[in-house]
Amino acid sequence: MKFIPYLVFPGQAEEAMRFYESALGGKITGLQRFDDMPGGTSDDPSGDAFKHKVMHGEVVAGGLKLYLSDSSREVAKGDNVTILIDCDSEPEVDRLYEALQVGGTVQMALGKTFWNAKYANIKDRFGVTWQLNFQYS
Repeated sequence: MKFIPYLVFPGQAEEAMRFYESALGGKITGLQRFDDMPGGTSDDPSGDAFKHKVMHGEVVAGGLKLYLSDSSREVAKGDNVTILIDCDSEPEVDRLYEALQVGGTVQMALGKTFWNAKYANIKDRFGVTWQLNFQYS
């Protein structure tokens, strides 16, 4: 399993990606926008306001990988970091899902996604948000 910091921004993810690329001497290795989703859906209730924002971005610098995303929901500085666990197997993602939700809140139930992964989002009993991902081959 790999742990990857996931940074969430209120609309400035692309600007942050370019900043981290430059400041850390890294490279942007992935960028998907909300309008790239099937049906062009966005997490923004007003529809078009977020369609060109970052749904998922990736910056690699040295041995570090950062994931970044925009959110139309309120994002407080300091609360905008989650931890993604990139699981090596389906049983591993299932086990982590069961363990981390004890006393916490499931924000997105474990299930198959359009990006061909098994994914969940959980806020644990200590207020830490975990994203669990197992990528199918």
